Amino acid sequence: MNTGEAEVWLRTQLQNLYSEGESSQMANMVMEHLTGSNRLQRMNLQAQPLQGAQLQKLTEINQRLAAHEPVQYVLGEAYFGNLKLYVNKDVLVPRPETEELVHWIISDVKASGKPVFNGRKEDADKTDLLKILDVGTGSGCIALALKEQMPLAEIWGCDVSDAALTVARRNGSELDIRVDFVALDFLDAAQRRQLPTVDIIVSNPPYIPLTEKETMQPNVVAHEPHGALFVPDNDALIFYKALAQFGKDRLYAGGSIYAEIHENLGTDVVQLFEKEGYQNVQLKKDMQGKHRMVKAVKTE
Repeated sequence: MNTGEAEVWLRTQLQNLYSEGESSQMANMVMEHLTGSNRLQRMNLQAQPLQGAQLQKLTEINQRLAAHEPVQYVLGEAYFGNLKLYVNKDVLVPRPETEELVHWIISDVKASGKPVFNGRKEDADKTDLLKILDVGTGSGCIALALKEQMPLAEIWGCDVSDAALTVARRNGSELDIRVDFVALDFLDAAQRRQLPTVDIIVSNPPYIPLTEKETMQPNVVAHEPHGALFVPDNDALIFYKALAQFGKDRLYAGGSIYAEIHENLGTDVVQLFEKEGYQNVQLKKDMQGKHRMVKAVKTE
C-alpha cells in the first residue's frame, strides 16, 4: 500500500463514524504523523510505499479511532495556536474556541500597551509587568500559549489533577516555555490562598451539566476526563462562583477575569459576575456565533 492509497483507505474507514470533513482532517493528521510530511509535501509522495512498521501503526491507529478514541490521544499530540502539545486521556483535547479566548487576552494586553511581548528571555522571570493565572490548566495550553506570546509576563497554572499537571509540565519542558504549575483544588477556598495576586485570571473550567452527557459525542464522553467536563446539574456555575470570589481577593484593581462558558449559560454567568460587583462584564461570541466567552473587570 502506498501513501496515497493509505490515506484514501483510512478516510473511507473513518467515514463510517465521522462526517466527510472530519474524516478527511483526521486522515490527514494521521498520515502527517506517520510520514512526517504535510499534505502539500505528500502530493509528491503518493506512490511511495509505506514500510511494514508504518502499515502496522496505521492498522493500530485505525482500530483505536474505530473505538471513538480522539485522534489527538491516538497520536499523542495536538496543535494549539503556534504550539504542538503532548496530550493524553488525563487532559482535555485543546479546542479552537479556547484559542479564541487566548487571542482575546492577547489583543486586550496589546491595546493596553503593556511591554510584555519583547525582551530577552533571561529577563522573563525578573519582570513584574504582568501576572496571569490559568485556573484548571489541564495540558497547559492556555498558560503556555500566553507565555509564548508574552514572554515577559509571569504566568501560573493550577489544576486539581496531578496527572494533568504532569502533562502540562512535560509540555512546558519540551517547548522550553517557563510556566509555574501548581497542584491544588480551586474549589477549596483554603487552598486558593496559596495562589498569587494577579492582573488576569483565565479559565476554561468544567461547565457541562451532567444531564447533557447523553447527547454528547461518544469520543468525548468515553475518553476525555469527566472531571474537566462536567458539573452538577444543580450547581452548573460552581466554578464561576469560585472565580468571582477569588478575583475579589486576588485580582489587582483594574484586573480582569476571562473565562470560557457554556453557550446556553452566558446570561447567567454575566449576572453572577455583576452581582459580585464586577464591572464592564462582556459576553463574546466565538467564530461559530455562539456565546462562549466572558470577561469581567474588577474596578476596586
